[in-house]
Amino acid sequence: MTEEILRTLCELPGPTGQEDAVLDWVENEWAGRGEVSRTRVGNLLLHLPGPGPRVLIAAHADELSLIVRSVTPDGFLRVLPGERDTFTLPYFPGSPLRVLAEGGAVSGMFATTTGHALTPEQRERTKLTWDDVFVDVGMTADEVAAAGIRVGTRMVWDTGVRRVGRLLVGKAMDDRLGVAVLVALARRLDVAKLRFDVTLALTVQEEIGMVGVASIVREGRDFDIGFVVDNGLAGDIPTVSHGHVPVRLGGGPTLVHRDSSAHYSRRLIQELRATAAEIGVPVQDMVLYHYTSDAAHLIRQGMETLLVAPPIRYSHSPFEAVDPADVESTVRLFDAYLTRGAEA
Repeated sequence: MTEEILRTLCELPGPTGQEDAVLDWVENEWAGRGEVSRTRVGNLLLHLPGPGPRVLIAAHADELSLIVRSVTPDGFLRVLPGERDTFTLPYFPGSPLRVLAEGGAVSGMFATTTGHALTPEQRERTKLTWDDVFVDVGMTADEVAAAGIRVGTRMVWDTGVRRVGRLLVGKAMDDRLGVAVLVALARRLDVAKLRFDVTLALTVQEEIGMVGVASIVREGRDFDIGFVVDNGLAGDIPTVSHGHVPVRLGGGPTLVHRDSSAHYSRRLIQELRATAAEIGVPVQDMVLYHYTSDAAHLIRQGMETLLVAPPIRYSHSPFEAVDPADVESTVRLFDAYLTRGAEA
């Protein structure tokens, strides 16, 4: 079930600032399961009333994207990343793109100068800048305008989702694996057995600086405990040392002790670890650096918080890879944590 949900969510376009397709699909999925609402900035919430402390479980709906900054006289698109870091180039020339034009999606490719057209100076360069790359949609400038492509138009990778051995590979696993956890959890939870008052939330604009989650409490909602489900780092590839990243795909979700923004609740780590042991779900421990998420912003809003991170390989690429078993384990872990002991 979780694999089917994950495939569907990853195929949807949800660039930062334009997460509508993802939010609409999940809102339809959540209809009738509880109180569904959207905040003024676009966060989508599902409230499942219950006794005890108020728990928020959040995942972000947006994905890495590009945004048009100008159109050349020949119809090429000059772009910048949709997230906040404009100084690095974690993109891949030759990758197919889905340009979200006003007249409907248009196919494009992320390109740069190659082969025989390179000058000697270009051949000597070892790093591309944003002035060296562009998007080719195979149109003239007039055709680009007629298609509804203009400054501010967003685009996402268009790589599809495929099976590679036991893994699922594609774009937007960050953080559609978290969204998939929330969707599957809403399907599975027995509301009559809840031991918390639970709210599931899809947040917007995480990739540009955790914008959406920062407003949840300010919009009149208060919570005691916060969980964020976002992708973790898997270190089980030849170029990463186990000493730096002792996490592997298939080993279950990671319980994050700290990242570059915050230290997380030791009490919640102990409770989730104990729950995992009771139900036979594997979990891993993780210390992250050069990484931040919505979780630190929940702490700033007064919540005891934990980041729970199913691992992925090749983060921030068009070929992010996950083991669906880790996503399923995360769903089982939250289901048990939110309901165990309710009948005691």
